[in-house]
Amino acid sequence: MLKLSLDHSLNYRLLTYKLTALKLNEGSLKEQKRELDNASGGAGSSYTLPGSIEEMQEKYGEIPEEMLPFLYPTLETNMVVNQLLNGVGNISDAMNKQLQGQRDQLVLALKQVELEQSNTVLDLEEARIGIKLQMTSQFAELLSLDNQLNMAQEYLAILKADVRRAELLQEAGMTSAAKVTEAQREVQKQEQQIDGLKNKYELALVQLCFDLGIAYSPNIELVDIPDFNPQPISPLERERILAKSFEMKRQWNSIILAKQQETHTRSSSEDQRDLLEMNVRIAEQQAEKARIDLNKKVDELYSNAEMAYKAYQNAADDYDNAKQDHIHMTKRYDNGLMSRHDYEKSAFVLTQQETMKELARIQLYVVQRSVDALEEGFIM
Repeated sequence: MLKLSLDHSLNYRLLTYKLTALKLNEGSLKEQKRELDNASGGAGSSYTLPGSIEEMQEKYGEIPEEMLPFLYPTLETNMVVNQLLNGVGNISDAMNKQLQGQRDQLVLALKQVELEQSNTVLDLEEARIGIKLQMTSQFAELLSLDNQLNMAQEYLAILKADVRRAELLQEAGMTSAAKVTEAQREVQKQEQQIDGLKNKYELALVQLCFDLGIAYSPNIELVDIPDFNPQPISPLERERILAKSFEMKRQWNSIILAKQQETHTRSSSEDQRDLLEMNVRIAEQQAEKARIDLNKKVDELYSNAEMAYKAYQNAADDYDNAKQDHIHMTKRYDNGLMSRHDYEKSAFVLTQQETMKELARIQLYVVQRSVDALEEGFIM
């Protein structure tokens, strides 16, 4: 059933497509980074031409005085060339800085894609567990409605027997027509209740078939829930639960991303540096808020689990008491101390308590699966 629901889930399919797209984007960014790593704006030359008589003498040795006037045009040319060389060096440095900035941006983009992939993987696993839990809840609702319908049908049979009995007593002059009318109205109320339960059951079945992607049929037979022996639920250690939480993992990824943005961004001003630092603090505060909210949800779920188990225990005790009462009623009926009509009505109490116990067991099963999901990281 889980495979069918996953195959038919549009959200789950979109997440798989998103993960594939992110992996392709990662490959493209890595290729761009390799190209940038191989690119260079060149290096500015540190070589300069002599720009004065002293520098020329230092480089070429003592120059005769009569030659000095002929050197001034050369010195002017050297000064112009030096300026050009210095400009080329500045341009080269600027280009290298620009390339390094682009490398930093690509490194940051790659880390963003990696974290987004991580979040998408978390989303996929969370969706898988969530769909499984949803299918469990929908199936449990169907099973509960089916049990309620069966019990309601049995009660309808008893009410119809009450009508027949009232009619016989009226014919014998032992009761009034009002009693017959009262009994008939009870039958009508029960039939209306049964119609309401049938409508709910059919609607729930249609929804389940749609979610599974299978053809609807009102004749689909339900099987019982897997072997499930109700036991009290022992809470896991809180930090262990939060460490597995999908939501907390996403929050931690947000903190990592904010810190990477702070590290790999070349700040042009003090305000920009402060902003990047503030983004880290905001991510940390959001993670702390998420931790507090998740703790509340964990407390609520474990509290619901405890109440569900107590409800099952109470229903089991009521059923045991009803069984004992039924044993006494059977003895009275066997000894002719009770009419068949009254005996069948008392037997219905046993059926009713058995159904209530089963409904409590189904509810506890759903809560138990919710606890299992919580301990896998899925916290609703």
